[in-house]
Amino acid sequence: MEDYQARYAGRLRLDRRVMPESQAICLLEGRLAEQEVELTRLRAEVRPLRAEQQRVRTSHNAGASSSAQPARGDLAVRLQEALDRANERIQELEAERQARGVATLQAQVEALWLDLSRMEGRMTEFQDSARDAEAEKIRAIEARVQAVADLEFLKNRVLKKRREQQRQTQQEAAGRMGSVFGSLDDIVSLGDPSIGRGAGARPEASTATRPPVPDRRREREEEEVSSSRRPRPSEGERREE
Repeated sequence: MEDYQARYAGRLRLDRRVMPESQAICLLEGRLAEQEVELTRLRAEVRPLRAEQQRVRTSHNAGASSSAQPARGDLAVRLQEALDRANERIQELEAERQARGVATLQAQVEALWLDLSRMEGRMTEFQDSARDAEAEKIRAIEARVQAVADLEFLKNRVLKKRREQQRQTQQEAAGRMGSVFGSLDDIVSLGDPSIGRGAGARPEASTATRPPVPDRRREREEEEVSSSRRPRPSEGERREE
């Protein structure tokens, strides 16, 4: 029995190597059904043999004639041998059925364990993928927040630079306006000498827009006027010089 189970287990492993587990289980179930049919047939053949053996024993015990005893004895021996062979075959089939049942059960258990391990592997992969997706989502949100912060920083920087440029432009424009008003004052003073001598006052706008600067043109004019009013030297004075 143990040898048969070991031999059958080896055959089962061989079958599992060359075909899928589900197909091997179906094949084992088919073989088990065939053995059940054969076992039923052998049991049906054994019943009349046992009945005949019992009848022979009964007639032998009743004291049959000496001439018929050898034939009856040979028949009884043949029946006994056939019965023994049938019993041995039945025992083999019973052992094979038990071994196949155990092997089938083991194969089913191993298949269940394999399915369980596959499901655990898939579950682990799903958890890993979900974790990676969540991490990727978090990284995308962080990148978006950082991009918004960078954009806000650049916006503030551009606005600050633009305000500084506007302030510088206004200051330069004010300086240019002051110089223009100063040039106008100079032109007016040249056209009207009385203004340069203090007869008239300058507009307040020109003094307000620029700081007072020395008027060298006016000084030159005064020097020319004063030199023109001086008396000219005589010829004797020129000779002495």
